[in-house]
Amino acid sequence: MAGMDPAALGYRQMLVKLDQMIRPDELARMKMFCKDFIGTKNRDKIQSGTDLFEKLEERNYLSRSNLTFLKRILAECTDGRQDVQKIVADFETHGYRNVTNGNLGRQGQQQEDLSAEIRFLVNNLGRDWKFFMRSLGVTDAVLEMCVDSHPRNVREQIQMAFKEWQDDGKADKNSMLRALKEVHRNDLHQKLNNMVAN
Repeated sequence: MAGMDPAALGYRQMLVKLDQMIRPDELARMKMFCKDFIGTKNRDKIQSGTDLFEKLEERNYLSRSNLTFLKRILAECTDGRQDVQKIVADFETHGYRNVTNGNLGRQGQQQEDLSAEIRFLVNNLGRDWKFFMRSLGVTDAVLEMCVDSHPRNVREQIQMAFKEWQDDGKADKNSMLRALKEVHRNDLHQKLNNMVAN
């Protein structure tokens, strides 16, 4: 990855993230959407989102500077899912996020490793998690997106919310401790504080 243009890396990273998020039924609809300019033989070879994106690039329907068709196909074929559209919007706004080498925020700065603290809170926040996330500055729109993305798994919802918070580039342990105080979770505050102290 050394010497690679960060914007080019971010573009590829965006496509990989989309590939991970697109469901099989959505991919089938996307293939059908492209029927007029991707022949049957080539469509039959498409087994993943990345396969489709490659075909779109070959036909000049997709590039780092041309995301119009990608946004349209995502809106049409994923029932308007906000989580997948947000991946593209974030790339357009910020260029790249969470580049592979290190835990980087949107401005590319190195962040603290909060994996142990996040794992602890994911397992212990329970029904207070939305109040806690709001205290961290996570918006209701992002919280709704997390719920919609994982409707039956609260821990995955919390994990995704933490990721969105970290992506803003302002994540630190002191903010977590402050937010726990604000939502009156002194039990978790004490345990997390001990983890920080250790």
